[in-house]
Amino acid sequence: MNNSAFRLGAIYLLIFGIFYVFTLTEWSTLSNANALFCIGTSGFIALVGLLILFVKKEKNPQADTFRLLIMITVQLLSFLSICLALIYTNQSNALVLHLLAIALVMITTQTIYLAKRLKATDEF
Repeated sequence: MNNSAFRLGAIYLLIFGIFYVFTLTEWSTLSNANALFCIGTSGFIALVGLLILFVKKEKNPQADTFRLLIMITVQLLSFLSICLALIYTNQSNALVLHLLAIALVMITTQTIYLAKRLKATDEF
């Protein structure tokens, strides 16, 4: 693992912190247990994504791009599968929407960060 992995992990922690603070406001109807479920699930998916991207990393821009695409695909499928399971088990719509929102923010932020990093240095 290198500095990019730790920076991306710090970005994930910042996103999770902002999400948790948002759930404490009046705008969110999500309970603390459901907020922690969203954060825990997203954290696990983020950890799997970091492992896909940075374990046994080579200095090859094409391989890095391929790993990035695999990571994003795995994350999208994971989030959508969990949301489908929540919908199928009649969980609240607020829980599903919060999980989708955190997924959208997380995947968009990591893609922007990694694309800029790849463009600037030819590696993550």
